[in-house]
Amino acid sequence: MAFVRTIESALTDELPHVESPVAGRPVYQSLRQRGLAFEPVHTGGGYFALSLLVPGGEILVTDDDGQIARPAEFHSAWLACFYPEPTSPFDADEEDVVDVYVGDGSLSLADDCAACADSVALWLATRQASISTGPRIVSLDTETAAPASSSLTLAS
Repeated sequence: MAFVRTIESALTDELPHVESPVAGRPVYQSLRQRGLAFEPVHTGGGYFALSLLVPGGEILVTDDDGQIARPAEFHSAWLACFYPEPTSPFDADEEDVVDVYVGDGSLSLADDCAACADSVALWLATRQASISTGPRIVSLDTETAAPASSSLTLAS
């Protein structure tokens, strides 16, 4: 009987030198190195993604075909998206999904993993800062505004 490795094992266990890693292994490690506790989840049909539950939703990381468990040599690009909690059980559209990172296939696996993990960490930090403090003031224009008021620009 052939040994079948679980997705958790494929991401975390030491591999024998004859076994090739799955593509999700280095991005999982890159995310973990940045303190992001992503966990593998089954998304259906034998496909797996990395998931991080955050206030108001979930971030999923997968490749451009929806799979982290393919052999690393077939990796093309990572995709990280924030899926907000649905406003109702009938909210099936994905118009509110936010692209956090979209690889274009031009980077090596190692560089794509680092770029994805850096983008996710920055997006989370920016989101947390805006949730904690409200909108950030980008500029306050008192020179050109009317004397009785000021012009305020907020970051989105």
